[in-house]
Amino acid sequence: MSFADVSSQMPELPDVAVFERYLDSTSLHQEIDSVNVTDRDVLQDVSARRLSSAVASRQFTSTLRHGKHLFVKLGGGGLWLELHFGMTGEPKYCKSEDEPPEYARVILHFANGFQLAYVTRRKLGHVSLVGAPDELIAELDLGPDALRDGCRFEVFRKALGGGRGTIKSALMAQDKLAGIGNVYSDEILYHAHIHPKTPVARLNDKDVGKLHRSMIKVLETAIERKADVRQMPRTWLLPHRKEGRPCPRCGAKLKTLKVSGRTAYVCDGCQQLKAS
Repeated sequence: MSFADVSSQMPELPDVAVFERYLDSTSLHQEIDSVNVTDRDVLQDVSARRLSSAVASRQFTSTLRHGKHLFVKLGGGGLWLELHFGMTGEPKYCKSEDEPPEYARVILHFANGFQLAYVTRRKLGHVSLVGAPDELIAELDLGPDALRDGCRFEVFRKALGGGRGTIKSALMAQDKLAGIGNVYSDEILYHAHIHPKTPVARLNDKDVGKLHRSMIKVLETAIERKADVRQMPRTWLLPHRKEGRPCPRCGAKLKTLKVSGRTAYVCDGCQQLKAS
């Protein structure tokens, strides 16, 4: 399986959720024979020797995703492998006798004759060892997971708060809700008919309710569609994400604008910016 056509350049919550399912279906409960680190630049706070000694002869027993971070538990040691995929990262599982995947930076060889590679073309992600996911989540000041925790309306409402700034920036703030990035914030706002530059303070209860329902629908559907833009509904923004293309809902031309330094896609026909 290849994730070359995931929906965004930067893996977001749906992409990492798909990676988690992939690891669950391929790599759990198999003894790890050895580890080959081909590029130490992707290791964070752990040496190649320490990584190898920690995982060799052990098994992955479970996974946990929080936002854009994926944690894989090692049996019998009280440690977790932490994977962050940066802009181009992905896991690849294949036979050990095969050539390692291109841009494989860390390769774990299993006793069953297969290997799991951490692949990244641009070395902006990392592989690390942590004692407990909660410790790193607190250290990074990550907010509640946007889907697992944010499905509760009170958590979502509290995360948005009534602070300053635009709603797109608020959705992408990892210290408020972890997991939503540039692409899926656009999709969520598009489904909720809310302009990305709308000030958070201007949202009423109805707006927040629409946003919450939109967030759950978008994230869950994206995961079901394997975060693959080719499988997304044609009524979504994602398959049409290019300036000047017609909006799949009203036909108006899609536009781009800058919000907190990020490029947002918006339909002025469907997402009108309300006057203050």
